[in-house]
Amino acid sequence: MINKYKIYWSILLTLIILLTAVAGCGDTQKNAEQKPELPKQDTSNLADEVEKYRQGEPTISLYRKSSGATQKLKLEEYIKGVVAAEIGDKFPMEALKAQAIVARTNTLALLEYENGTRGKHNTDASDEHTEFQAYNEKAITERISKAVEETRGEVLTYNGKFAYALFHSVSTDKTASIAEGFPKLKDKAGYLVPVDTNGISIAPQKYRTWTVTVPKSKIKSIMGAQAGNLNDIKVAEKGPSGRALTITAGGASIAAVDLREEVGFDRLYSTSFKSIKAKGENIVFEGSGWGHGVGMEQWGAKLMSEQDNTAQEIVAHYFPKLSWLKLYE
Repeated sequence: MINKYKIYWSILLTLIILLTAVAGCGDTQKNAEQKPELPKQDTSNLADEVEKYRQGEPTISLYRKSSGATQKLKLEEYIKGVVAAEIGDKFPMEALKAQAIVARTNTLALLEYENGTRGKHNTDASDEHTEFQAYNEKAITERISKAVEETRGEVLTYNGKFAYALFHSVSTDKTASIAEGFPKLKDKAGYLVPVDTNGISIAPQKYRTWTVTVPKSKIKSIMGAQAGNLNDIKVAEKGPSGRALTITAGGASIAAVDLREEVGFDRLYSTSFKSIKAKGENIVFEGSGWGHGVGMEQWGAKLMSEQDNTAQEIVAHYFPKLSWLKLYE
């Protein structure tokens, strides 16, 4: 009988130890899976250009490229058209809401810190995406309207100022630093840092890998005569996300973002180059991703929303150094 009791207590003790270990693993896993959260902006520490919007929703002026006309509309109505044009109705609701928060923030940052498009069109904004943000009121749906209305007045801040809340379509596996995507903003928006992302895993194939062929004559006209015959063109420097920073050929060099702009944003899809080679009378770029790579990755936001992340959790992931503010009711 004594031996049986010893065996019983030995088994019981082993079970207790195992259950305790399992419980501990559960806590560890729970902690490891803790979702990011943005702190709330202290409203007693707001910059004047932010504080003035606390009085209520503003009205902005929008340049319409197709007609050359100027349209006046409330900011929230404008944001609906931006979400419709920039991400569309097919993404999950939390991704739409994240896009609304980011677009609203970026609109106000560009108005306050970059003078909007006042210098070019004498308006606050433009519906041309290379000048400001894309806008399409005809693509607004009930879901998009709901996403904007449920995030009404929500913006992201840094030290009480509007943040440059940039966004792009898809990266490879890491978003870009501000210096990689917008060197001219590196002193203003150093809080935009690379983060891991995986939207490319669900993005269309055309975003995952692409080949772009540009005539040598075009590249030489951009880089100048010092570029020589371009046969030695290469990526000379890369940034923290792996994107090209500097392209060289012969005795010439150019910032990768400038080369992309000169070739065309809609033609040379990103600066995430796998290779650049001279081939006959052409320069062949092979790469992946779509867009400048800074800030929120839209396809990553879709993936995160499909994994049950909220809009605030999505923006907290892509903008870990920012704060959240309900600007107006």
